[in-house]
Amino acid sequence: MSLIAIDLDGTLLNHQNEISKENLSAIKHAQENGIEVVISTGRAYFDVKNICKKAGLSTYVIGTNGATIHSNDDKRIDVTTIDKNKVLSILQWLDEREYYYEVFTDKAIYALKKHRDHFHNEIQILKNSILDKEMKEIVDVAERQFDQFGYVLVENYQDILKKDENFYNILACSFDQKKLIEAQEHIQSIDNLMVVSSADHNIEITNNNATKGIALEKLATLLNRSLNRSMAIGDSNNDLSMFKKVGYSIAMGNAKDEIKEICTATTLTNDKNGVAHAIYLYLENIVLQK
Repeated sequence: MSLIAIDLDGTLLNHQNEISKENLSAIKHAQENGIEVVISTGRAYFDVKNICKKAGLSTYVIGTNGATIHSNDDKRIDVTTIDKNKVLSILQWLDEREYYYEVFTDKAIYALKKHRDHFHNEIQILKNSILDKEMKEIVDVAERQFDQFGYVLVENYQDILKKDENFYNILACSFDQKKLIEAQEHIQSIDNLMVVSSADHNIEITNNNATKGIALEKLATLLNRSLNRSMAIGDSNNDLSMFKKVGYSIAMGNAKDEIKEICTATTLTNDKNGVAHAIYLYLENIVLQK
């Protein structure tokens, strides 16, 4: 049997950060037909668990861009962490240049209060400005980021490093593309780190052995599922690694053209139940035809 891996933001979640009834019904229909459904996201596991609990959904979860894997009964199956010395180096560099950043651990999403306040004010200024459609969407996505569950605000990055916790992911944000490129180039010069992006205002940093694709391969092996007959649905750069692992890669209608071009097919947008549309077509044309 096969599985379906589904991204959250811009994919399963609509612009209200909710899982629609149509998408939820389609997922449960797939599960009833023996398909293992996996949420695969850059979000922390505890945040995903909170979203799924509200929706009445139970799935395996690949979290923090592949750094964690949890079972549908809350057991942690696998983790891939960032070395604490590398976390120190990254946070020092980001802090000196006044990026807004978030650090994902197994217990919280840590952020500096001063940087968060500055980034939030920047969002409000942009929202009150005249923006083109693309920039308005970027700002809206950045604002919805603050709806995540599990934030802990601290005064400085040393407070984060004092935590006796696993460090999974560092997300750095800026509306200045040159600044984002500078950060990406710097981080990529550090050994054993992976840099991806889930939106035009951010980069996400993990151990280079932590990608959605690697985690999906691990999970498929554990569950004895065929990736050749499996499907992945997503909309962003951080979904590319899992697209490469499956037989059927589906880009959301709201994904950028470069994402759509490398996928098997394109579905509807996240506000038009694109996940449900993709699942029903997959079941009808791939799974149920034996």
